[in-house]
Amino acid sequence: MFAQLKDASAQATVEALEASLGDKVMALDGRVGALQATSLADAEKTYTKGATAAAVNAELCELQTYARGEAAACVLDLRKIERFITLHVPKVEDGNNFGVAIQLEVAKLVKETGKECKGLLDALPAYHKDRAALLEKVVARTTTETSEATSSSTDEEKGTEAKTTAKSGKSSSSTTKTSSAKPLPDAVAAVAQLDVQHRFALIFLLEVVRDAYIAVGDCLEKNKGKLVAPKGEGGNAMSMF
Repeated sequence: MFAQLKDASAQATVEALEASLGDKVMALDGRVGALQATSLADAEKTYTKGATAAAVNAELCELQTYARGEAAACVLDLRKIERFITLHVPKVEDGNNFGVAIQLEVAKLVKETGKECKGLLDALPAYHKDRAALLEKVVARTTTETSEATSSSTDEEKGTEAKTTAKSGKSSSSTTKTSSAKPLPDAVAAVAQLDVQHRFALIFLLEVVRDAYIAVGDCLEKNKGKLVAPKGEGGNAMSMF
């Protein structure tokens, strides 16, 4: 069973990942470069214009979806590499553990890199919660009040026999009120600056993902022989290298 998992991990993870690394890194690097072409000061000017609208920042929502997808894929890729290394660790025995030490060092690098990506990924949902709290202080409030009233009346008919008829009815009305007080400049600035901060955080996350692929890919390329066969092809315990 574990031998099959070992063979599958080598083919389905490391080989496939190594083949796609170039395209992954180039795509991420291109997106990061395009985003960095707009300074944070210019982004703030743009975001300030929409800071009082009761709507999401469409640009950041699109960017977050992209960055979240790339970060999640990276975390899963790194987990597969961890599994690949774990399955190639040989049985414990005396001597010739130089290759095993390399395996453990690479596994540590992969695990710490994945942990950094996962931490940044987990922090993303807080942006919408924080932005909603700030928008409550700058967006005009609209409320609707509904009132209901009951009325009754009595009609009396004159004639040979007096008759009294009671009538009753209900009526309702609603009033819509909009609060349009001018928002405080600091409140508007807080929304815009939160957007700017989140934009930078997303760019930074993409850089972390790109650099994770570069670092791990370079480490795999340099040490793949030891990762696959840490004690050599023959596993000679008498050899130190």
